[in-house]
Amino acid sequence: MSEQQTILITGASGLLGANLARHYAQKSKCFGWYGSNPVDIAGVIPQRIDITDQESVLAAIAQIQPDIIIHCAAATNVEWCEKNPALAKKINEDASEFLAKTSSNIDAKFVYTSSDSVFDGKTGNYSESDQPSPLNSYAAGKVRSEELVAASNPDAMIIRSYFYGHSPSGSRSLLEWVLVRAQVGNEVPGFTDSYFSPISVHDFATAIDTAIDSDHSGLLHLGSSERMSKYEFARLVMEAHDCDMSLLKPITVNDAGLKADRPRDTSLNVDLQASILATKILSVAEGIERISLEPNPFQ
Repeated sequence: MSEQQTILITGASGLLGANLARHYAQKSKCFGWYGSNPVDIAGVIPQRIDITDQESVLAAIAQIQPDIIIHCAAATNVEWCEKNPALAKKINEDASEFLAKTSSNIDAKFVYTSSDSVFDGKTGNYSESDQPSPLNSYAAGKVRSEELVAASNPDAMIIRSYFYGHSPSGSRSLLEWVLVRAQVGNEVPGFTDSYFSPISVHDFATAIDTAIDSDHSGLLHLGSSERMSKYEFARLVMEAHDCDMSLLKPITVNDAGLKADRPRDTSLNVDLQASILATKILSVAEGIERISLEPNPFQ
C-alpha cells in the first residue's frame, strides 16, 4: 500500500475502527470518524461526524478526498436493534448505502465490515457462496446492508467476521468482557453451544491490507483457522491472563434469557482468506497469546 494514500475509517472509537486507525496511521494519512466518543490515537486525524447526516458526510469526504474508506461504524447491540428497528436501519443500512455510493463516485476503494451473524447457524463452516439467513433484526439489517453496498458499489469489499482485541473503552470485545469479569472475581459464563471462528484485530488488519493490495472485491470471510465454542474461547483468554479458572462456568444460549434469537454456529470457511494471504492463518490461541503480551494501547 502506498504511503501517500489517504485512509478514512468510520467508527474509529470502536473496537475494530480504533485498531484499524492505529494500524493505518503508521503508514498513511489516516482520518478517524467518531460519533459521541472522541478519538485520541497517535497519528490519526479525528473528526466528529454523524454518518446519518448525508450533507455533513459529503462535505467531509470532499475535504478529505480519501483513497480508501473502511466503514466500521454501526449499531451493533443486538437487543437495541430489535427494539429500535427504524433508527438501526438509518445507521446500519442507509448510511452504509450512501457511503458506498459516495466512494464509488470519487473512485475510492470501499470496505464494508459486516458480520458472521448473517447466517442462521444451523450448519457452520459458511463460505462466501452460502446464502445468508438472519435470525434477528440486527443480522437482517446487515444482510440488507451487504446487498445495498454491493449494488451501489460493485468494486466494494464486504467482510464477514467476528473479531476480538483491545478497545478504547476496555469493554467492547468478548475478550475484554471475559477479562473484566474474571479480574474482579465475578463468574464468567461461557456458551458451550455457540460456535464461531474469531480473528484478532491484528490479523484482521493484516488480512485487510493484503486483500486491498490484491484489489479483491465482493465477499470475504475473515476468521481464525478453527471453529470453537465461546466457552473454549473464554477458557483460552483466562488461561493466557492467569485468571482464576474456577470462575469459568459453562452455560447454554437458552440459559442466558436473551430476547433476540442467536445463531448457534457461525464458524466461517476461510479458504478464500488463506488463498489471498498465501500464509498460515493463526489459531485463536496464538491470537489471544499475542494480545495477552501487550497492554491496552488505548489506555
